[in-house]
Order: sequence, then C-alpha cells, then structure tokens
Amino acid sequence: MSRILIFGGTTEGRLLAEYCHEQKKSAWVSVATGYGKTVLPESPYLLIQETPMNEEEMEQFINHNGITLVFDATHPYAAVVSKNIASSCEKTGAKRIRVVRESLTKKEDGGAGEHVIWVDSVEEAVLFLQEKEGNILVTTGSKELARFTLLDSFEERVYARILPTVSVISSCEEIGIKGKHLIGMQGPFSQELNEAMIRQYDIRYLVTKEAGNAGGFQEKIKAAEACQIKSVVVGRPMAETGMTLKEAKEILFAYDAGDDFQVDGGSQEDPSTIRNVCLIGIGMGGPEQMTVQAVKALKDSQVVFGAERMLKSIEDMIPGVKQIPYYVSRDILPWLEEHKEYKKIVILYSGDTGFYSGAKKMMEAFLDESNQSTYETEILPGISSVSYLCSKLKTGWEDAKLMSLHGRQGDVAEELKRFHQVFALLDGTNTVNQVCLRLIEEEFGEVKLSVGERLSYADERIITGTPVSLKDGKFDVLSAVWIER
Repeated sequence: MSRILIFGGTTEGRLLAEYCHEQKKSAWVSVATGYGKTVLPESPYLLIQETPMNEEEMEQFINHNGITLVFDATHPYAAVVSKNIASSCEKTGAKRIRVVRESLTKKEDGGAGEHVIWVDSVEEAVLFLQEKEGNILVTTGSKELARFTLLDSFEERVYARILPTVSVISSCEEIGIKGKHLIGMQGPFSQELNEAMIRQYDIRYLVTKEAGNAGGFQEKIKAAEACQIKSVVVGRPMAETGMTLKEAKEILFAYDAGDDFQVDGGSQEDPSTIRNVCLIGIGMGGPEQMTVQAVKALKDSQVVFGAERMLKSIEDMIPGVKQIPYYVSRDILPWLEEHKEYKKIVILYSGDTGFYSGAKKMMEAFLDESNQSTYETEILPGISSVSYLCSKLKTGWEDAKLMSLHGRQGDVAEELKRFHQVFALLDGTNTVNQVCLRLIEEEFGEVKLSVGERLSYADERIITGTPVSLKDGKFDVLSAVWIER
C-alpha cells in the first residue's frame, strides 16, 4: 500500500520520486501544476496528484489514502504551503519530514562586494530598483512578477524568465509583460547561458532568490559578476530545520509500508491485506439522490470506479480521490490486482443496485473463490428509476410489473394484458415510439402512458399522454415508461 506522500514541484521532490522508482517503493507525488508532472519519471510506483491543495484538502487526502509518511520537498520560499503541510500532518498523525535545500551559510558565500545587493523581500528589491536605471532580468518566478510592474517603464525595462507553460505566459501577459520580454525556459541554467541572456537583453540588474545550489543560484551570481552587472538577491524568508536530500533518501530506503510505522510515539492501523469494496447505487443523477451512508463511503474511499457521467456527477465530493472510468469486472479486477496499495474501493451504479443493475455480476466476481480471501464486500442501494418516477407521478408501484428492455427482450403489451400497471426501462433499440406502436397494435392506444427522461437532472422531462398522442414524439433513448390501464 502506498503510504508515502511527497510534496514536490522542485528538484528535491523530483529526485525523491526518482529514488522511489529506483527502489520500487510506491509513493504519491503532489505537484501544483501539470508541468510539474511532466518532469517526473513514468513509473508504476508513482501516483501523481497534480492539482494544488489547501490545508483542508491536504488533511482529507492524507486520511483518504492512508498516508503515514510525508516529505515536504516544496520550494524554500513556499512558506505558506509548508505551514499547511505541517498542520495537516499534525492533525492526521502522519510523520512529516521537511527536506531542506542546502543554503548558503553566510552571504559572503554567494559573493561579496558592490556587485551583490542583499534584500529581505521582493518588495524591498522593487524599492531598490525604483531609483536605478537600465534593464532588469527577473528570475524569481511568475507569482511575484506583478510587483515589478510598479517600476517606471516596466514594459520596456523588465525581462522575466519563467516556466514555458501556457498558463504562466498568459498570466504574465495579463499584467503587461509580454513578447520578447518573456523568456520561457526550464532551468537550472549554466553560467554561460546566463551570461548570454544578460548580454542579449542588455541587462544591468539580475534579480534572484537565494534558492541554493539546486536552483542554479551560484551560476546566476557568477554570470552577473562576469558581465559586470549587479545581482539583487532576495534572502530566504526564515531559517529552516529539516533533513538533507541524502538523509531523506536514507529514510525512504529503510521505510517499509508493510511494517507498523511509529508516528509521534503511536502506531498505525494493522496493515491488513483485506481490501474493502463498496458497490453504491447513486440514484438517478448525483449526490442529492444518494443515501447518507453512501456519501460517507464515497468520502472514505481511495479509488472510485464508474461510468464517466457518474464520476463527473460526484467528483466535487471527493477531491484527491482517484477516479477510474471502468464499470465491468473484467476491467476493474485486473486494475486492482496491479494497484494493491488501494484498500478502500467504491464502484458506482446508476439507480438502485438491486434493480436491473450491473452490481449483481460485479458482486459475483468479488465473491468468486479466488477473490473471497482478498476482498470484503458491501452493497449500498440507491433510489431506483421506478420509485423516483412513481413519486413524481404521485402513485405507488407495489402492484406493477417491472421490466427492462435495456439490452433485453420483452413485450410491454403482453405484460399489460396481465397487469394493470407496467414499468419499463428502454434503450436505443426498444424506444418509446416502438412501445407506443406495439400498444396501439394490441388495442391499448388510449391507455395512460408517462415517459420519464433524464430523471433528476436539471433538464428532466416527464410527459403523460396516450400511445396514440405520443407515438410520433422525440424522446431520450434511455427513457423510462409507466403504463396504466
């Protein structure tokens, strides 16, 4: 089971992820951008979470995925993110290790003299540059670039080196830095390349953060000195304690997800091999149709399977939970066999799990002798289409004949001869129009017929008429019909 979570987006985060791949240790890697994902190795041992998370979402993610060991390898200047990681680990009981980038022990190590100006913040750097003339190369990242637009003639003076992604470039253009003033490249950069950029754009001041050797800091400082320009260096916001990358790798090497892992003097839950599978009927269209018990099971899950439209209807409920668009056992079981780190599994079904549902065959697969010792199963029913439609029509259905023509054979007219009420699920072959024609053929042209389309969705439509009046209408292929005589 993957109990390791690496907060990355940095060189250290990438190297830790690569080390997990080399050691065949399963780990989650959280990056804030799609670009952060592209620099990670493709590996069956790495599970990628590629959207930013706030403190609450981090806490939820750690709980959902049974995380016991967290590596905070975020950027040295990402103080808010590190604070949120520390808080979420404290609340969940996960062990947090801060991976500290090697820093300069003193300012003189980065270069002394008039060519290096040390400031405590980006704001202070802007204040210093307000009194200066000449072009500026900003290498502090796009998030703080807007502060440099306070400088006079910033459109002509400021050149920004940024990540080459559409979203970053667009955000820079929105604040007025565009065209040749945007240098979209992924670093770190050599001293020679830095020198070439300085000369190309006639730079007089280079603005950087003291990001340590992994951030290419020394190469910037040496390039500025060689080109006889000034470096404006933003010092780190606060002194940090933690582990080096080498020490973090040693922890990873010794870590075994199958062992009881001590966290703050306590022990984690028994790492049982039993995996919990819950088959959930989600009703007609989404969360409002689900039972409280089903919602709880969903929020406690680690991976959720289902048709794409079902996953889309509940995705806001389960941030951080992996979603897979599979819904038959021949796809789901092999996937689970390859991803044994997932212990809390949910499979979604529309309507009610006991009413013409694929849940029956799925349960049979999990109850097969070869799977019984691995999986513990549970079924949570939902609201069926027949109960929903009859509630809308303000009628009961206890005496009705219930049938499905969705991929099945059946004759509505013959059933209506034996029952006063018939409910049927239809499909693209057995349509409302064909049912109407069949009823008319058997002299049921004037019985009461109600058609339910897109039940419970915003564009729900329920039409009541007779087979004669509805035979030429246009209806959704997955309609449900209620017939009374």
